[in-house]
Amino acid sequence: RKILKAFLLLQSIAFISIKAQDIKTVAGNNKQSSSRNDASSILIYTRTITDANGNLRFDQNLVPNIKLTGFLRLEVGFRQGERSQKIGAYNHYKIELQTKYFFKTVRFIGRLSDNVVRYTSPIYSKSNYLFIAESKFPISTSFQLLASFGYVFSYQQDNLQEALPSLAGRVNNYPTYKIALRYLLNDKGFVEAVYGAYDVFNPYLLATPFTQLSFDHEINEKFTFYSYFRYQFNERIDAPLNDFLGLGVRLHLAKQRIN
Repeated sequence: RKILKAFLLLQSIAFISIKAQDIKTVAGNNKQSSSRNDASSILIYTRTITDANGNLRFDQNLVPNIKLTGFLRLEVGFRQGERSQKIGAYNHYKIELQTKYFFKTVRFIGRLSDNVVRYTSPIYSKSNYLFIAESKFPISTSFQLLASFGYVFSYQQDNLQEALPSLAGRVNNYPTYKIALRYLLNDKGFVEAVYGAYDVFNPYLLATPFTQLSFDHEINEKFTFYSYFRYQFNERIDAPLNDFLGLGVRLHLAKQRIN
């Protein structure tokens, strides 16, 4: 748990620094900040994963997000994973459509994510189809409650390294969910506590959900710092499966301002 302690210390220092800057900004400028939406962005991050036996693996992730219309966005993702003793352990990709937030409260997501995993026995490929409703509710000027619910259709083929989407193989369909409490850092980012069973790429089984602490902060008009620490467990929170440390940056390629 040394990684978690270091991550929490880093977050605490950054949070104190950011709040001090926010106080100065508010004191010197009473104008309300304009909200900003990305017309296009690219999220680049790496993950370090430690399982309950102390084994390590790493992956690199590239996630572009593009505004198609005023109603719809496209997000794609690419993941290359490695184990410390074996190169090229897994590859993932996803294609996702995101609607706008209706009434600033709820949006809908449809996602295909495909995995090719070569470090287990047997090796396998899996196609996941997710359909999700994500909602957010303001609690105060600084806090938001986020709640999501959806369904997963999953098809796994053992002893196969097929990267194309498939509706063949072993079927496992199940609901998925996520709930979070988010503290807003003015117009610059957030700190968020999460509990759930899906995130950026692939869904987890309901028996193996996770808790997560996230911290995002806009460095300037072009860059946002992206980070999280995730603890995944097996049915009971005292039965650890994996720890994840994600660190990266979101590049804002084109922004639009909405006053």
